[in-house]
Amino acid sequence: MAHTIGSLPARASSAGNPITFSQAVAAGETLLVVMLKVNGATDRAGGALTWGTRTLTQANSTQKAVTTPEASTELWYLLNPSPGTQTLTIPNTGALTVFYQVALARAAAGGSSAFNAANGGNATSANPTPGAIDCLAGDIVLATVASGATTWAPSAQAGTNIQNTDDGAHGGGTQYSTRAAAGSFTCGWTFATSDDWGAVAAAFREVPPNALENYKRVRVADGLSTASLG
Repeated sequence: MAHTIGSLPARASSAGNPITFSQAVAAGETLLVVMLKVNGATDRAGGALTWGTRTLTQANSTQKAVTTPEASTELWYLLNPSPGTQTLTIPNTGALTVFYQVALARAAAGGSSAFNAANGGNATSANPTPGAIDCLAGDIVLATVASGATTWAPSAQAGTNIQNTDDGAHGGGTQYSTRAAAGSFTCGWTFATSDDWGAVAAAFREVPPNALENYKRVRVADGLSTASLG
């Protein structure tokens, strides 16, 4: 079995500090991912994202072009959150404009999600990509890109598009891919215009349900032999 995509709330933005909103996790959803595009050359400050009392983990590192970056991107995740609604908090002590896309996914029934691997890249060029990830069968890969392109409109992406948005002075996109077989996979966006960009991708594997084995234990004093156990 493979992961399947779950809820995909609409992309939103804020310059608040902190940025907070209610985020629901439905029964059966085993992965919560938050992908950020932050406007400007300065990285978002304030630390890790949280969902209720649980702290999200950053996959890879914040990515932006080395020379004259206009936007940066981050990918954060939480494994196996309990169903329910909690406040998702994005610290933003610099009061930057942050665009955020939430994505949830489901492992197969009874299973759970675990982190597999992540990659990141940045440059000033066409066709942004975070680079390849060695995936396992059943993985789900999520990826995000932030670009200084003022006419961000990719003609294609390697995975399934979640959103591509031109924000006027910048652009950004998010995508996902469910992997049916093991092997290297490279997320990316086909965009012919050269501009600054940063991109991050992360792959998450399935953990199958635990197989329980029953054992019979007896003592000699019980008066039973191994033949009696059947």
